[in-house]
Amino acid sequence: MKILSGKWSFYINGTLIALFIMLSLYLFDDTLGMSDGMLAVSEFVRDSTEAGEIKAPPTLNWQLGLLGGILIGALASAIISGSWKIQFAPKDSGGIVAGIWKPIVQGVGGGFLVMLGLQIAGDSFWGQWSAAIQLSSGAWIFIISMFIVASAASILLDRHHEKGKGGE
Repeated sequence: MKILSGKWSFYINGTLIALFIMLSLYLFDDTLGMSDGMLAVSEFVRDSTEAGEIKAPPTLNWQLGLLGGILIGALASAIISGSWKIQFAPKDSGGIVAGIWKPIVQGVGGGFLVMLGLQIAGDSFWGQWSAAIQLSSGAWIFIISMFIVASAASILLDRHHEKGKGGE
């Protein structure tokens, strides 16, 4: 299992991602993205809320299957790495109430930011990557902007972390 737990070269990662995107275009005649699945789920919740009763769930298609696969894959990855555990309140949370509400607020806030980013970008990162392979100028602008912002954030966080270490 060394191949699964070791670091992979970005050349291998990039090649596998490109092959995966081409395979998805061949199999589904569409690029992989989370926005279609999330849109179907949010429309189901909206319709059920407006009607005051639970309506028929959305039909299970590959987009909803992808969302389920992401959940199952993330859980499997956490279990395999040994970092997954059930924890009701973190040790440094300051009490049970703060320990329960803080992750809820962070999860809802993070979900809102993901949703906002998907709406601004028009699709998920996979969709943007797929569009860039097809030479979409909008996708290239998004990906270049993302790398610039991510690099700047990484540098700032690294400097902040190094400054914090020096003061200990």
